[in-house]
Amino acid sequence: MRLIFTPRFNRFQTINSTQAWSLFLTACKTDDSLGKNPMTGKYVTVAILGAVIAQIVEAILLSG
Repeated sequence: MRLIFTPRFNRFQTINSTQAWSLFLTACKTDDSLGKNPMTGKYVTVAILGAVIAQIVEAILLSG
């Protein structure tokens, strides 16, 4: 059973970005696969945002 459908998880509690990325990357199986440090989730978010922005800039520069 997926973690998000269990009574332990579904109490409308707030989660940090590390738990959110862990749930996303493990298809909602576990919320601690990336560890307990909240900065890990922030680093993942910044890395993905950086990759997206780099692709947008590259597309703009190569189209002109």
